[in-house]
Amino acid sequence: MSSTTTEAVIRPTPFQAAVLSVPEDHFLFLGGGRGGGKSFALQLLILRHCNQYRHRARVLVTRRRLKSLLQFAEELRGLLRSAYGSGVSYNLNDNIFRVPNGATIQLTHCESSAALQDTVQGMSFSLIVVDEAGEGPELPVIDSLALTLRSPGVPLRMVLAGNPGGANHSALAERYVTAREPFAPFEFADQKWVYAPSTVDDNPHLPDPYKKNFEVMRHTDPALYKAHRHGDWSAIVGDYFGGVWFPDRAVFDHHEVPPDMFATLKLSVDWGSAAPCASVLGGRLAYDVRLSDDRVMPRGAWVIYDEHFECDPKNISRGTGRTPGQIAPALHAMAARSRCRARGLIDSAAEARTAGRSEASIADLFRAAGVRVSPARKGARVPRFEHLKSLMANGEFFVAARCRYWLATVPALPRDPRNPEDVDSSANDHMLDATSYLIAGASQGAVQVSGFYRPPPRLPDTGNRVIFI
Repeated sequence: MSSTTTEAVIRPTPFQAAVLSVPEDHFLFLGGGRGGGKSFALQLLILRHCNQYRHRARVLVTRRRLKSLLQFAEELRGLLRSAYGSGVSYNLNDNIFRVPNGATIQLTHCESSAALQDTVQGMSFSLIVVDEAGEGPELPVIDSLALTLRSPGVPLRMVLAGNPGGANHSALAERYVTAREPFAPFEFADQKWVYAPSTVDDNPHLPDPYKKNFEVMRHTDPALYKAHRHGDWSAIVGDYFGGVWFPDRAVFDHHEVPPDMFATLKLSVDWGSAAPCASVLGGRLAYDVRLSDDRVMPRGAWVIYDEHFECDPKNISRGTGRTPGQIAPALHAMAARSRCRARGLIDSAAEARTAGRSEASIADLFRAAGVRVSPARKGARVPRFEHLKSLMANGEFFVAARCRYWLATVPALPRDPRNPEDVDSSANDHMLDATSYLIAGASQGAVQVSGFYRPPPRLPDTGNRVIFI
């Protein structure tokens, strides 16, 4: 090398070296805080894969947003050219890198799940990298990408990366983080996985001013600080309930509050088949209740006392496809635990029947199975959710610690980016819907169905609104 030439040596950080040391037959989830060097670790994995398997290497990289994907592409181009020189080509129209040894790297953004599926339909890959996995697309779409891993003669691998938060937060935490030891292999869906977290302390290349930026967040949003600074997936509170939900204030042991303390206990069901079916059992307290830690649950406070969540054991964002008749025994058992009957509310949409037909609705099927449900007073989403937030802020809302799925999904819900007053409907908001139906109550007024051949008989005037259909 001449004296006028300089040699640039790229060395991975200890965290990135640990990621590179994981055997290639293990899938990876890089799930730490911000600034931990996850994106460059992904690029090093891609570079090594292309270098090892040459023309058989077929790599797919996805990010949710096009702008961030283009930034990733620019950084990757610099790394590839440092390794292969000017022989690396990049087609901006197709977003495909072609390496001199025959390897290809395709990049696509996934703002739309349908668009992502259209892009990869019929394709084959040996390595799939999903960055910003917490932001989207939905996990079932990410799971379906694994069906394109079919390049012969190459170890097939999927690598996910993401920070705490986003629409997929609860599902990612449930799968890959909760009760998982860092860099210790575990089994999930018949695949070997490794959880590889990092924080800003693992990235020596970042300047001190970047790290100091976290200190502002420590005072303005402590939960978000713990999540982004320390990669704590259990600390983050979704944007929507930030500042009003405090688990140390609102979560209690159900053994300390017997069912006799409630004025009423009733079910509330948010129906789902492909999506989860969420059911809560709750009501309002008839008395003030002092807990063992001297907290007081005031009379009239709303309490989520028990739950039943029908979901795929491997994906809490996906339903089981079971029918109301199959779900009903679990609802009866939940009610029996609290010495009450399986009666309550259901999403009013579950009362719908196909136009012109007389088959039973979803609500009818529940009633036939002994679960007596009435349509909830649904109304607009935002007022229901704002009312719940006011109950939380005033200390008039509590959740039993045994309501595992409620606690795993509702507090982490993000805002809708297009409507900050609402929850992101692409997130796992089914327990929230069931809770809001419970608090909103049943639809008011008597309803009578009759034919058109004669005027319907008038009901006694009780002061309530009467609707004739």
